[in-house]
Amino acid sequence: MIALIRSETTKLLTARGIWILALVTVFGTLPMAWTNSASTADLPADSKLLFSSVPIPPEYQGFEMAGFGYVLVVALAALWAGSEYGGCKQIRTTLLATPKRLRVFLVKTALLAALVALVAFVTMTGTIVITHAAGSTGVDPWALTPAIWAHIGGVTLAWTLTGLIAFAVGVIARTAILPLILIVPLVIGVGDFLAGFWAGARFLPTTAGASMYNDPASGIFLAPATGALVQACWALVLLTIAAVSFTRRDL
Repeated sequence: MIALIRSETTKLLTARGIWILALVTVFGTLPMAWTNSASTADLPADSKLLFSSVPIPPEYQGFEMAGFGYVLVVALAALWAGSEYGGCKQIRTTLLATPKRLRVFLVKTALLAALVALVAFVTMTGTIVITHAAGSTGVDPWALTPAIWAHIGGVTLAWTLTGLIAFAVGVIARTAILPLILIVPLVIGVGDFLAGFWAGARFLPTTAGASMYNDPASGIFLAPATGALVQACWALVLLTIAAVSFTRRDL
């Protein structure tokens, strides 16, 4: 197991595409948060030029920036799932070195979850600090409230579960393309749009995850705890299917 963890960690640390996506997620979101907050700092809370003309409670401000990183997290997870099945068929070498397939799947899943959680926490903590530092929100950026920290934790969990869902779909399909086709549209707003007029759309994985850091007063999202449970169930079911597929299917 130690040798397997070491080898898979080496793959993760040396995969250029994955680290490019991780760095773009962090260093692309932070300047966007600064620009967004600085440009709206002098506008009244109900201005139609804002992201929402309805005043957003301070504990939810800045979390609209989560959508940018969401897309990159899906791409990162899809790449991690599909890279083994590329032109060189690296999966053959992986399974020759470690024939116990379930171990391989579990280690890959755990490493992805750790990386996405780290990227999410760093990105959204920096984003929220910058939002309150650049804007006139009335919140001390260096003393964030417990509610804000809870929402940062919600984004971290939502991104991590979404990454695992994308990874599971990629393993089942043996390609990075399918999770991009299926999940990216939900991430960029299709899920939230559908939830506006169809209550069932609130149970889509990305929309359920968004309930952990969005204002429930909008009426679109589930309760935070319910949303976390729904998204976790999506991830668990898909990971189980992916694990069975990975361990029993011929190369």
